[in-house]
Amino acid sequence: MKKRHRRGSVIIIVLVLITLASLSLGRFMEDNSLELQMSTQAADRQRLRADAQSELELALAVIAEIRAIDLNKIHAPSQGYEDPHAYAHFPARDGLEVTFAYEDETAKLPLSVLTKNDLIQLLYSLGQEQRDAEKVADALVAWQSKSYESIEEAATDAAYQRSTLSYRPARRPFRTFEEFRSVGVAKDFFFDELGHSTPLFDAFKSCVSLYTFPQSNINTASDAVLLSQGLDETQLGQIRDRQKEISRKSVGTPPYFRVTDEVRLLIGGNAPLRMFDDEVILMWVRVTVKEGLSKCRVSALVAVRQDVAYPSATPNPDTDTSIGQSRTSIRAPTIPRTTGTSTASAGSTTTKPSPYLTPGIEAPATLGTSTMSGRVASNTINYPFQILAWEEDNGAPPAPTHSETPAARQNLKK
Repeated sequence: MKKRHRRGSVIIIVLVLITLASLSLGRFMEDNSLELQMSTQAADRQRLRADAQSELELALAVIAEIRAIDLNKIHAPSQGYEDPHAYAHFPARDGLEVTFAYEDETAKLPLSVLTKNDLIQLLYSLGQEQRDAEKVADALVAWQSKSYESIEEAATDAAYQRSTLSYRPARRPFRTFEEFRSVGVAKDFFFDELGHSTPLFDAFKSCVSLYTFPQSNINTASDAVLLSQGLDETQLGQIRDRQKEISRKSVGTPPYFRVTDEVRLLIGGNAPLRMFDDEVILMWVRVTVKEGLSKCRVSALVAVRQDVAYPSATPNPDTDTSIGQSRTSIRAPTIPRTTGTSTASAGSTTTKPSPYLTPGIEAPATLGTSTMSGRVASNTINYPFQILAWEEDNGAPPAPTHSETPAARQNLKK
């Protein structure tokens, strides 16, 4: 009996040890599997990031070639760069899904050069009442101009100084859209009680750019932008009908306006087109690459021409009076925002270039010293465009804002 009892105890102990070992092994495998999955995801992100940058470079190269061929102008994606792979006649690598999107920044109006009347007309075309549009426009002008004091009490210097946290107007063009939260009168129409942007502000943002450029692109300008500059509904209808007509033609007339005179002949020689041209000057190029469940999106704000400016920081207005801006002649100085191999002007050269657009990634030590067929590679590069801004996103799309909810969209339609 004792031997049987001992044998039974040994078996139980062995079973317990086997169970503990199995649990430990399972936990070990689970931990290793999680670490392996995280490492794989990190490697996928890095690989897709490089793919996205390569695809962006392809898009820029196609745009540069089309621009060189077509009278040194870029008009619209239908010019041929909407699908760079089709233009270049080679596909993306196996298993990679690539999507290109283009957003013409010059489809908007440069906010820094809009007069008070321009702002009133824009806000009115977006559905705001005439009196409210006048109040908001007056506050926006006063915020940017050193020599102008708002006639609206809530947008005066005294009103800003009486606020809970005292501050002053910027006295220079807007640099971010968040800055509108500080503008008296305007903030009451652009943001609700919870601080969410209103449909009016979202529509306003879609019509104005914080960058300064000579003229807007009539090929991509929205209805609100065209109406705000003095065109009537009949002229707008003529432009849209013409665009639909030429977009259906497979040969012959290009599906965009190549010169502004085409529009003048269409809607009348006295049409108010001083703010419009026919080409893209500044645009966002967005590339999304996807492989399996992994995705990476990169976006670059590309200055196609050199005459693009961005409002720079200004000195203390109490000590430097040179920052006063005239509403009829604002010249916002350009801030060269070079990234990687991009340069401040088209065709210029940069020494010790990086083959990558993303800051923080260094070029190989052999760059510029390697040889091919007995020749030393050049250590400079002629980059066709200036990259002014860069964005990356490896995760899910951002959650919709208050103004993007179904209820908000319904209110905007009303």
